[in-house]
Amino acid sequence: MKRLLLIVLTLSLASWAAEPWRVASTQIDAAYPQVEALYLDLHRNPELSYHEEKTAAKIADQLRKLGYDVTTGFGGTGVVGVFRNGPGPVVMLRAELDALPVPEKTGLAYASHVTTHDDRGVEVPVMHACGHDLHMAIGIGTAALLAQNKDRWHGTFIYVGQPAEERIGGAKAMIKEGLFTRFPKPDFAFACMTATDFPPAKSATRRASARRMPIP
Repeated sequence: MKRLLLIVLTLSLASWAAEPWRVASTQIDAAYPQVEALYLDLHRNPELSYHEEKTAAKIADQLRKLGYDVTTGFGGTGVVGVFRNGPGPVVMLRAELDALPVPEKTGLAYASHVTTHDDRGVEVPVMHACGHDLHMAIGIGTAALLAQNKDRWHGTFIYVGQPAEERIGGAKAMIKEGLFTRFPKPDFAFACMTATDFPPAKSATRRASARRMPIP
């Protein structure tokens, strides 16, 4: 997780920092316990698409404590946190709030044992099986390190907590409600993807096509 946190932060900074710089490893180490604790909490307490109320509240609380301007209930249960730091490019980091209706069989100490009723009224298990808990946590770590180092960059950073990614509708709802008109329009947008086709502790970056991911 430390490696991924550092990569996300570095990619974000490279987008707008007037002069390239790196966060000291001591700062990464200092931020890690909070990031890990948030990850474990989110993993133990997953919520289904369109029902991410507690998850959204946790993310909003973290952002407010860091000094972000926070909007909740956006596009359903979505969260938007904005950190304005003078003139400069606008960078957005998207993290997904929802989990999947699948049972966890990892046997981990922090495994999810949550069950709930889905929109059909059927009782189902719930698990963060797609890495959304990790994406949210490292996004908060990135948000924290940027706030701590605001004297080293200029511009605007936006954390977007997107609901219902697994059912696709969350992004559409946020855009329809005015994600790119009520808030600064991003010059750069980042998102994470946890994949099983990489060896452990390895990561990679991929540039998305603007033709496939238009920003209105």
